[in-house]
Amino acid sequence: MEAFNLIQFYDSFATEEQCQKFLFEQRWSDGVTCPKCGEIGIKYYKLASGRMKCASCRNPFTVRMGIIFEESPVPLRKWFLAIYLCTSLKKGVSSIQLSKYIGVTQKTAWFMLQRIRHVFETGSFEKLTGEVEMDEAYIGGSDKYKHHNKKLKTLTGKGAQGHGSKNSKAPVVGMVERGGRLRVIATKDTGSATLMNLARKNIAIDATIYTDEHMPYRTLPKIGFKHESVNHGVKEFVNGMASTNTAEGFWSHLKRGINGIYHHVSAKHLQLYCDEYTFRWNTRELTDGERFEVWFDNIDGKRLMYRNLICRRS
Repeated sequence: MEAFNLIQFYDSFATEEQCQKFLFEQRWSDGVTCPKCGEIGIKYYKLASGRMKCASCRNPFTVRMGIIFEESPVPLRKWFLAIYLCTSLKKGVSSIQLSKYIGVTQKTAWFMLQRIRHVFETGSFEKLTGEVEMDEAYIGGSDKYKHHNKKLKTLTGKGAQGHGSKNSKAPVVGMVERGGRLRVIATKDTGSATLMNLARKNIAIDATIYTDEHMPYRTLPKIGFKHESVNHGVKEFVNGMASTNTAEGFWSHLKRGINGIYHHVSAKHLQLYCDEYTFRWNTRELTDGERFEVWFDNIDGKRLMYRNLICRRS
């Protein structure tokens, strides 16, 4: 899909029929898969009600079934606009603003955005290769104006300055290829065991990892990685090829977006917001129209019930 503005977007998805046709083509371009029995490339019958009927299991289904749109009373036109705004606006869109744009309650808009972010989650992920920057950040409020007895040590044992405290900030770890892909994980802590586990799972063993002077990173060579670092504590930001400037550029963008658009994100839902910003960063070379289409590539099986969302563990 070529780049288009909002007027062209409205023209492309002016009716529910246009939206359903687009969703059908995006979801089943290689043949229809029955959401009920899971058979691929099925024959189906069109029913008078507008639904389809699988020739194998004989169950009726719709193009909405098995994805985030299932059982949603919100028209696809409104869903599509929410997806377009969430994927095209560099800092995202708040639930309050979205509720005004599409005429739903703030609670409905919030749930819609969380389900859209759920699709951003990557189930399978090829390991990062080449030169990889690894860095941690802390998302949340500042200790500056807190009473002394509410200022706790950080999850790494450091003071509040720079990294914030356990009761106010949540840690996230980013791993990014130089000129390539980004992966961001919300974690419980940034200790050695956590960071080494993330490195093993997300980075190819023959990669070179660049970090700052954070003590746990010194374990990387012990588990087989080539490791180089810079010492931010003495104002060293580049050491030969070593730097974490790419990762820190993303942290700056993430924090500005969360502080400016969402104002507050709970640790329980932080991963969803990280996935949203990661998706836009990884598709930054695409047009808004192309990015909108790419979102639909990952929709199958991505349902998110409200009860499951609010019960997510922090």
